[in-house]
Amino acid sequence: MKKTSISLIIAGMMALPAVSAANDFLTVTTVQYVQECIELNSGKMNIYESTHKCSCVIDKLSEEFTQTEFEEADTGFQLKNLPGDRGGEFRDDKNVGSGVARFQEVHVKAYASCRMR
Repeated sequence: MKKTSISLIIAGMMALPAVSAANDFLTVTTVQYVQECIELNSGKMNIYESTHKCSCVIDKLSEEFTQTEFEEADTGFQLKNLPGDRGGEFRDDKNVGSGVARFQEVHVKAYASCRMR
């Protein structure tokens, strides 16, 4: 009886890392993204619908990116359109460009999957 209980506990503990790895974004990152998403989509949906759909999008993004990858790609995406030299670093760096391209691709798929208008 004791061996069965111990085996179940060990099996359960081994499954925990797989569950927690599904969404390793910080809570503040998730909340900030959802708030910005709601603001961008205001007028298109009611607050309840946009909250759920924006939460869905960040969950899809967290499946594809680590916290660091997401922060870097999101920053590059937001700052690449700055005029002049300020945005040049984000436009000209090939590593940033490839991260932004991947971010845009995953973002479009996430919007479609979550039925964002």
